[in-house]
Amino acid sequence: MSMIDLFRCLLAGLLLACLAGTGDARAGEPALHVSLLPGAEAPGGDVTHIDVDIRFEAGGNGPDAPLLALARIYANVDTVAATMTGFEVSDALGPLALTVEDEPDGLVAFRRWLPEREVSGEVRVRYRAPVTNALPARGAAPPYDLRTEGGGVSGAGGAFLALPADGRDYGITLNWDVSALGAHASASGSFGDGDVVLPAGSVSRLNRAFFMAGPLNRYQPAGEEGGRFAAAWLGDPPFDADELMGWTARLHAWMDDFFPAGDDAPYRVFLRHNPVNAGGGIAMINSFLVTFNDATRADSLKSTLAHEMVHTWAGGLEGPDNAWFSEGVAVHYQRLLPWRAGMIGAEAFLDDLNSTAARYFTNALIDTPNGEIAARFWEDTRIRVLPYDRGAMYLAVLDALIRERPGGARSVDDLVFETILARHEGRAMDEAGWVELLRAELGEEGVSLHGAMMAGAVMTPPSDAFGPCFERVEHDFRRFDLGFEPASLNASPRIIRGLDPASEAYRAGLREGDEVLVPVPQDSIQADQYATLTLQVRRGDARHAITFLPRGDTVPAWQWQHAGYNGTCGLD
Repeated sequence: MSMIDLFRCLLAGLLLACLAGTGDARAGEPALHVSLLPGAEAPGGDVTHIDVDIRFEAGGNGPDAPLLALARIYANVDTVAATMTGFEVSDALGPLALTVEDEPDGLVAFRRWLPEREVSGEVRVRYRAPVTNALPARGAAPPYDLRTEGGGVSGAGGAFLALPADGRDYGITLNWDVSALGAHASASGSFGDGDVVLPAGSVSRLNRAFFMAGPLNRYQPAGEEGGRFAAAWLGDPPFDADELMGWTARLHAWMDDFFPAGDDAPYRVFLRHNPVNAGGGIAMINSFLVTFNDATRADSLKSTLAHEMVHTWAGGLEGPDNAWFSEGVAVHYQRLLPWRAGMIGAEAFLDDLNSTAARYFTNALIDTPNGEIAARFWEDTRIRVLPYDRGAMYLAVLDALIRERPGGARSVDDLVFETILARHEGRAMDEAGWVELLRAELGEEGVSLHGAMMAGAVMTPPSDAFGPCFERVEHDFRRFDLGFEPASLNASPRIIRGLDPASEAYRAGLREGDEVLVPVPQDSIQADQYATLTLQVRRGDARHAITFLPRGDTVPAWQWQHAGYNGTCGLD
């Protein structure tokens, strides 16, 4: 699922990256040099490690100030902080002894290295980051970890780069040596292809970047070689990746015309195999990643591709607890903009809309206040999807209210554009700013609606919220229900607790105390009434594969269908 643009401004230590600009480098500003050398047992084989070599000028660090930082846990992903080898740090005076400080476990938990003496001159950091393809130990998590496939390697910077912790802006030089990966190997990343030079800015830009190296398959629009849009992947996806990336490039160009305040920065799309939660995506800086498995169809990824590109322009609101905006906007537009652009048909639009609606209106935790979501995000998939589903339904309600106003010339597009322009012009735009936009547009009705949404009230769009061609109808669906405590799947070890003897899981043979050996996806199957879940469990000395339908009570939910209208259908 597309989860972690949600985290871009929530991750500890990354907030500055969301707020800081990246102006031209100025004389006297420090330089950071990062060299990456992936290694494999043989060219074309699995990548086993990346040798990292980092150099920067000391900023007057003493024993009381952290010199380096790397998250141990990065959005529920275990990084290389505990598994790196050959970790050596030196400065102009020689080897530098360091003291390690670890934050308590959490969504993000940093490891920081403090020098045991004053630091002098150039600092050099060297270590080997292992690539193991281990399955995520903490349950559901974004695909940030280092993984190898197709003779190459990929991962997010936040999963393997130990960076200066002094808070200074750095001009950054990033170099690759891919010679160990074969004659046809190359590298790409969120900032462009191959070696890159970045102007002065926060080093945490590198945390929010994605990197891929090896015998890359590439796509660029015909006649635009070396241009802004490009895609890269390793191995052979089970669909025509070139055709899908062509569709994505055309939609990217359409969105670039639709949204205000675009730029000419390189834009990269990465495809990666995901053995656990395929089909989801993650927005990174100037780029995004979409994942697939051996059964993925190209059409099933179009919604995710559109969603992640929306993040590029729409961004988010400053401050905590605002994922309803960043993810709600992305879900709202992931179907609406391809439909407006003529790149999907009415059936695809309805399928995507009804998937969101079914998951939202059957969610047993639908009334969870927004302020409780971040703390519970990883413990329960039903909590995890609320910012997406609630946010999208809320924006549809708002859009209908705005379009009803005299003249009917405005829509929720105008409010979203205001947030984009404010950010582009350096003006603050947080939840309070959004509420003021609502007050100006809808008066106290808009302000009250927003307060109700934040408190967990159900957001139900009117029948014609998506245009005159569609109407709202009621259908019965079964709620998503694992039949046991959801936290069981995120614990270590994963032990089944709170099993309901009346549940589908129990009837299929699952028992209290079973240990789940392999992590499983949940977010995507919530919207599929017929999707089963298979748990590989250990009970005593025996292993079992237990398949069941994770469904419980039957409840009514809203859906939309064709209304028989023959005029113009779009919400332009």
